[in-house]
Amino acid sequence: MEGENLLPIDIQCTKLVDWLIDRRHCNIRWQTSAEVVKEKINDALKDMPSTPEMEKLLEGSCFHYFKCLKIVEVLRDTEKDSKNIFGMYSSTRMKDWQEIVKLYVKENLYLAELSSRLLRNLNYEIPSIKRQIAKCEQVQEETVRKEQDCVKNANEARRLYKVECRKIGVEGDQVKKELADLVENLPNEFDEIARKAKSIRDISDFYAVFVEFAVGSDEFQDSITPMLRFLSEHGNATVYQWRTGSAPTSVFHRKASVACENVTSNEDGEIDWGAMDDIPASDEIDFGIDLDDAGIEGITLETAGVEQPAEGENGFEIIDVEKKDSWQIEEINLDPNSGDGIATGDDAMTVLENLKTRTLFINELMELRGFLSQRAKELSLDTDVLSINQFQSAPAELQMRSMDDMKAMQRRVNEIYEALTSTRMTHLCRILSSPRYVDRLTDNLKRQLALVDKHLNTKVNFINRRADAGVELRSLEPRLKSLISEAKEWQKLIEDDISKRYKDRPIHLMGTINQL
Repeated sequence: MEGENLLPIDIQCTKLVDWLIDRRHCNIRWQTSAEVVKEKINDALKDMPSTPEMEKLLEGSCFHYFKCLKIVEVLRDTEKDSKNIFGMYSSTRMKDWQEIVKLYVKENLYLAELSSRLLRNLNYEIPSIKRQIAKCEQVQEETVRKEQDCVKNANEARRLYKVECRKIGVEGDQVKKELADLVENLPNEFDEIARKAKSIRDISDFYAVFVEFAVGSDEFQDSITPMLRFLSEHGNATVYQWRTGSAPTSVFHRKASVACENVTSNEDGEIDWGAMDDIPASDEIDFGIDLDDAGIEGITLETAGVEQPAEGENGFEIIDVEKKDSWQIEEINLDPNSGDGIATGDDAMTVLENLKTRTLFINELMELRGFLSQRAKELSLDTDVLSINQFQSAPAELQMRSMDDMKAMQRRVNEIYEALTSTRMTHLCRILSSPRYVDRLTDNLKRQLALVDKHLNTKVNFINRRADAGVELRSLEPRLKSLISEAKEWQKLIEDDISKRYKDRPIHLMGTINQL
């Protein structure tokens, strides 16, 4: 019998309150009584002594029977002066807390309430804190990974920005100023392309010989790459010379139509494209042409009554000299001995500067590339009797060319073609045609660079989120530790209290309490 009394009693934590009620240790209506005690505790807390020991006991909002017993023990010292000759305390504080302890003892209310609180901590409070801690740790891990992604994306955006800048030929520090410098040097580049065109004149001649042999007539000689032959002979001359066959005596090239000839850079590195506001408002405009040297007797252009261009228009037009509604030409007398004229408007532009003639030259280069590519393929095939017979009567220049010669010619033509159609040259030519294009180009580059700032700002947001998660984590960990410690303490108090009711038999609370 004595051994049977020492057998432990195992109680599931989730069934603890029901177990106490089933064995008549606690009243089934214990919650109503607990509300009354709670109100009395709130009233009693309004008047408490200010001692270090008491302040430590009053920390936290969870008051239970065993804490109330400790408060009473402390009040025995602080309220000992209120003790009468019968050993009773006249202090209201002491009476209030003694009454609270009596209400807890009645029908073992304290045991049901403490068991309920233990169950709440195990099922709700502690798991909730653990979930919050796990979420904070997850946020920290994710933000670290996303911060690295932001840095990677920012570096990639910066790299792409540099790539786009290199395509245009600028460093990217002061885009507008660098573009202005490039456009200012554009005529020199056109001259260099014209010099290179001279080096492929032999390819044009070879192509002409092939066409003459294939067609059996030389009537197409003049129509084969005329712009290439013009550039090889005259260089990057004016459109006027290309159109008329003779060089102009004077060239009037309005700077506003060549985007960057009026470009200046201010202190902020921004480009001032110049304006036409400085044109005098008088009836006559002096274009600075020396009429005596040009052999011209008096040119007066009247601007009175001329309609101003609308916003967004360049204000220039090709003038038909027979129509006198826009410009009135009073008198033009050319030197009868020279036979030359004045180049204005599109005629004043060089052939590579003008869009139409430049496109014509590019088309000729594409024609040569296509011819050389096709010829190289034909020469790479196995020769047959038919092809040998076809070229028996061909000029020696055609028969002596090999596939390697074709590829070498292709490389020479491609060099000029790529120089003229590269991304950088395309942008510069567009700027040359419209000064406003430089703003659009700059805005496009700025948008690419803005991605860098966007990714870096996102990285800062992730850093702040990680910092907030760290702050929350540091506040949750002590709270979790306190709840676990409190649950262990309550477990022991409940086990000891129940054990006394069963002749000190061991009491074991089973379940999640043992996994803390």
